[in-house]
Amino acid sequence: MASGNRNRRRRFDPDLDRRGDRGEGPEIYEVDLHGCTVQQAERRLLEELTRCRAARRSPVHVITGRGFGSKGGNGVLKPAMTRWLQGPQGQRVGVAGVREVNDGGALEVKIER
Repeated sequence: MASGNRNRRRRFDPDLDRRGDRGEGPEIYEVDLHGCTVQQAERRLLEELTRCRAARRSPVHVITGRGFGSKGGNGVLKPAMTRWLQGPQGQRVGVAGVREVNDGGALEVKIER
């Protein structure tokens, strides 16, 4: 990462969190959904956001990609995950807000604590 970037990125790992990893600035947890079908992505997102909420971690970056590798160049994961996060399933895991980041290749999800 470029120097001066306050945010550190790492995958959510409850074992590391118990050891008290102390770094500079807020950490942004990532869930990478590349290569998942919509159904696989929904299950994975449910598991990961449930863990993050239990560990009181927010925000979470959900990496969907931009869909350039999809047939016709139109991605299916980002629109499907946005609907999922803003719908009743997202409410159940405490989603408080969703916005696009990384030039549309990811979603930043805020979780109620």
